[in-house]
Amino acid sequence: MSDYQPFLLAKPVWPDGKETEIHYTIGLYTVIEASGGEVTVRIATSGVYRLFVNGSFVFWGPARCAHDFFRVDEIPLSLPCGEAHIAIECVNYYTNSFEIIRQKGFLTAEVAEGDRVLAATGTAHGFDVMELGERIRRIQRYSYQRPAAEAYRLTEDYADWRIGRPGSNTSPLSCVTVGEKTYAERRIPLHTFPTVPVERVCARGTVICGVKREKEWSDRSLIRIDNSGDRGIGGCPQSELEWHLSREAGEMQNTSCTKLDLPAAQSTVLEDGQFEILSMPSAKTGFFCADICCTGAGSLYLFHDEILSENGDVDPLRTECCNVMRLDMEKGSYRLQSITPISFRYMKLIAVSGAFSISSIGVKELICPQPVTAVYRSTDPVLRTIFDAARETFLQNSSDLFMDCPTRERAGWLCDSFFTARAEWTLTGTNVIETNFLENYLLPPRFADMPHGIMPMCYPSDHKSTTDTFIVAWNMWMILELEDLLFRRGGDRAFVLSFRDKVYAFLDFVAQYENKDGLLEKLPSWVFIEWSKASELVQDINYPTNMLYARTMEAVARLFHDPALWKKGQALKETVRSVSFDGTFFVDNSVYDESGTAHLTGEHSETCQYYAFFTGVATPDTHPALWECLLNDFGPDREKTGLYPKVYPANACSGIMIRLCVLEEFGEWERLRTECKPYYQYMAEITGTLWEHVGHDASCNHGFASCVAHLLFCAEEQKGLPPLPRFL
Repeated sequence: MSDYQPFLLAKPVWPDGKETEIHYTIGLYTVIEASGGEVTVRIATSGVYRLFVNGSFVFWGPARCAHDFFRVDEIPLSLPCGEAHIAIECVNYYTNSFEIIRQKGFLTAEVAEGDRVLAATGTAHGFDVMELGERIRRIQRYSYQRPAAEAYRLTEDYADWRIGRPGSNTSPLSCVTVGEKTYAERRIPLHTFPTVPVERVCARGTVICGVKREKEWSDRSLIRIDNSGDRGIGGCPQSELEWHLSREAGEMQNTSCTKLDLPAAQSTVLEDGQFEILSMPSAKTGFFCADICCTGAGSLYLFHDEILSENGDVDPLRTECCNVMRLDMEKGSYRLQSITPISFRYMKLIAVSGAFSISSIGVKELICPQPVTAVYRSTDPVLRTIFDAARETFLQNSSDLFMDCPTRERAGWLCDSFFTARAEWTLTGTNVIETNFLENYLLPPRFADMPHGIMPMCYPSDHKSTTDTFIVAWNMWMILELEDLLFRRGGDRAFVLSFRDKVYAFLDFVAQYENKDGLLEKLPSWVFIEWSKASELVQDINYPTNMLYARTMEAVARLFHDPALWKKGQALKETVRSVSFDGTFFVDNSVYDESGTAHLTGEHSETCQYYAFFTGVATPDTHPALWECLLNDFGPDREKTGLYPKVYPANACSGIMIRLCVLEEFGEWERLRTECKPYYQYMAEITGTLWEHVGHDASCNHGFASCVAHLLFCAEEQKGLPPLPRFL
């Protein structure tokens, strides 16, 4: 990887003394003389960037990578002979987050025609560099997991620097080279950023501002900012905010609201105190875009969310996110596009003051660049709707790596990735996004703030503000994903086997928590199963985790031909069977009494039973009564039937998904198709995507749920994943 050097001449640069400035935005500009051949722009950065050619948006990047590694975009341009304006806008957040890791600012960029370099950073033929001042820097975080929200103070000339006419928002800067960087291949195809226009008008009305509330929104992303050391959540403290977006949003109140269901018009006119609620065809992810003619200076707000509230409004603070964008504009015409990816189905445009004519409203999509090739043959309209929603969910959560969601976090989570990877293979016939995702875990020699042998629960991410939180079981899910990749999805053998040292380091770490029976006990940090009661039944000995541990040892034995580990995994399975199964169900956990003796708690979760069959601790042959009970008495109708009320129900993430994967494993195709309807139809109809929970209290667009596309496809073809090879 260290030998990869795509730049011909360019060196990494950044404005002198600004490497650790938060929310810092610069612009680089040059004009080239194109000869009619293909021109390539190469860019790498610690932050995010946008490329403009002759004033028009061309690209956004980069694909994310591990700490101290930077993926390089190589963007081909077909330019006619003559002068061409090349502009790069770059923002470095330098705040810890799960989305974009905190690293000192730099940008490496060059424009080349074949081997002829036309412009390159750090050379005599470089770029004009300027600080861009239109974006508000002293702004709150978007969420605990993501850096700054987006807000602007705009003048009509704010974008003119992109064509060589610096406006009043710019200040010239000088850059210095900032040391060599280690570059990595992008690998995935380039994005095309298709534009999806708004579809419907849902409501119009009026608002007033400044309505004080008894209780103000006080998310941890707002009240726990601490830049004094390495452990705080980085960002701008409340006392220093220039605009307090969540407070401003919370103090708005509708004074009238007329519900509508009309096709979206070509333009929307809003004046002081007026709003309009618009909807997309489904939840979409990317960059808000619009053409705005401001006929009277003022403030325009954008609220957005995946769903409407019960009264038909948009609640921008529903999911621990500040889904608020503020645009202050002088009189003039503007072509706007956000630089931060957002995801929503509904938007509320509010003219707090001023007058605006808004047209070409939509989203420039940031989705998986790998084409979907799978053809789903079902003629069932409900299943087709669910399949389409699963496909949308995959596309929006796989832009450069597997994400949990495109809203709250945009983070690359293990466990979730196990399921999303199956969707990628089924939908695209490739594992290129998965390879990038896993490579990010492979590249660092070790992970800061993690015990040796532990890989972060999500990555590339910063974890200092989470007091070294990690999930042991999520490391196990990664090993199962590697097994799946090699033996079931045609993964590159050398790539998978290159994880050997990390895998065995993990096993060494976790072995210290084995008791005399080989069971893991009193695991550290976050012992998590899923978003249900099951995650309260995790100490002192958690049996779903031990089931997963036994299955993990099997996977490692297969991957690296380790007979001793295979034997150990089989023994642990037998121990779990003999200890945890009470004759009817598997018990979730045991706790120690004062004498040091472990006792079963007698607590049962639905998800624990699915873990047993998913990991092979139980099979239809070894536990036929439980199998028949799970098939016939559990599933989507159990709440209606009231059966087994003392068995805690599973949630979507991920007990229900594991149930469906078990049905796939044992060829229960018709049952799988039937159960997908009550589990997912309502989600598909409300947002056109699939959700994190069974309710809409969290993300309504969660990457792991795209595995439903894989499951439905397999059910229709009546052919599941290839069986894992027998261990010999």
